[in-house]
Amino acid sequence: MRKKVMKDDSGDFAGSEKMFNSKALRYGGRILILYLFSNIFKSFDLSFIEDIGIFSVRSNMFSLAYVLYGLLAWGGASWLASRLERTMHGYPAGKRILTLSAVLLLYGGLISLGFGFVYAGADILLFNRYEAWLSFTSLSYNMIVGIFMFYLIIITFNGFIFYYKSWKEYQIKAERLMRENIQAKYDALKNQIDPHFFFNSLSVLTNLVYKDPDLAADYITQLANTFRYILDKKLDNLVPVQTELNFLQSYLFLIGIRRQGSIIFQEQIDDHSRINGQVPPATLQMLVENAIKHNRFSASEPLEVTIRSEDGFLFVSNTIRKKITPEYSHGIGLENIQKRYELVCGRSIDVDAGEEKFVVKIPIIFNHESDHI
Repeated sequence: MRKKVMKDDSGDFAGSEKMFNSKALRYGGRILILYLFSNIFKSFDLSFIEDIGIFSVRSNMFSLAYVLYGLLAWGGASWLASRLERTMHGYPAGKRILTLSAVLLLYGGLISLGFGFVYAGADILLFNRYEAWLSFTSLSYNMIVGIFMFYLIIITFNGFIFYYKSWKEYQIKAERLMRENIQAKYDALKNQIDPHFFFNSLSVLTNLVYKDPDLAADYITQLANTFRYILDKKLDNLVPVQTELNFLQSYLFLIGIRRQGSIIFQEQIDDHSRINGQVPPATLQMLVENAIKHNRFSASEPLEVTIRSEDGFLFVSNTIRKKITPEYSHGIGLENIQKRYELVCGRSIDVDAGEEKFVVKIPIIFNHESDHI
């Protein structure tokens, strides 16, 4: 019985939300608000008060014109706000708000003057009344306050609805990215503690113990460093670039023992990026692992992997000699790396797959950028 009640409540809530988001209700609310404000506006025009009994037709026509004009202005403000939000996506929030406010205020001024002109002109043509025109051309107090109130309701109500919707969409997006980030970290951990990787490492270690005990000891140390990093950093959003490079060196050491002389690795990273920069954990290792899994290489034709820093980015590149059948991989991949970057700093990675080089450009995240989390 309890499950049925919860299901019914959920259905009622979904129905209510759908009703409140319907166009009919939205435009009906706008019409009601504009009609109420048309009556408030008329209180600033003394000609309506003086002739309220005689000019009821004029009064009703004014309210109709006010509502129609207001709907157009309201729709224009909504379109302008949406267009600006799309154009300035990625800009700092403060800059976006200031720009949007300035543009909408300018738009409001033009719309208000346009309304004053239309109202005064129509009053002359239809009713041969010049009070509104004199008030408009002299910028009298009553007309200024009336025009201000006309646009104030539009910009305030529209802005509230727009930013409420944006905030709601942001909350949903942040929650989705958080779930994807947790899943990505789990996938990265699962990938690295893959039985294939573990048993291959043990197999290599078994041979080394008999052939070269000293090298076997180094191998055990690097294998321990690899698993310690995975376990210690699996829940971190960011790690220093230097820490990630240390992990990558341990991983390459293990791979290098198995693939003797077939991988050439170079790094050209400046000290500032190395010490102060950060990346999501296991990012560099995953990119190198993808290169190993998807390309052919040997001692005579080694796989060349380079990581360099430039203008606040790390460029991870490798030579391309694609395998006919790439190794099976259930790991994180480029898509999940991209999702983690969206979560921690709202930025993206770039992939350039050329004929000879595969290059991935990833942002280096500095301390002030990680506030996005």
